[in-house]
Amino acid sequence: MIPCGEIKVRGFHIDVFSHVNNARYLEFMEEARWVVLEEYIGFKKMKAKGVIFVVVNININYRKAASMGDRLELYLGLHEIGGKSAVFHQEIRLKGKGTVVADAKVTFVFADENSGKAVRIDDELRGLLEKLANEGRK
Repeated sequence: MIPCGEIKVRGFHIDVFSHVNNARYLEFMEEARWVVLEEYIGFKKMKAKGVIFVVVNININYRKAASMGDRLELYLGLHEIGGKSAVFHQEIRLKGKGTVVADAKVTFVFADENSGKAVRIDDELRGLLEKLANEGRK
């Protein structure tokens, strides 16, 4: 898995039950995806190809509550590449403990920026995704 940064849990992340609100975990995972897209794919490259990145499904597991002041580490790996879609595996861990707070499988496509319809993952994008997968295995 590739480390994608760290987030300190702040008061605005907390719900009335004094732990991180479930929707915030999705935002934290989105932050990790942006890091990876910028570093491994590149928005200029996507723009040149006329494609956008679209999340089409998220299956998330909430494993342990995180509270204000906790430091969370974001991780992402490539789980699977298909013809038109691929799947990231993402984890949020308590810093210094390695305890998984939440994990998810996130299915995405590259879509035509005009029509919004999924397009086949071409050889160049597939190569970039495979590079990401190999980096995550180190």
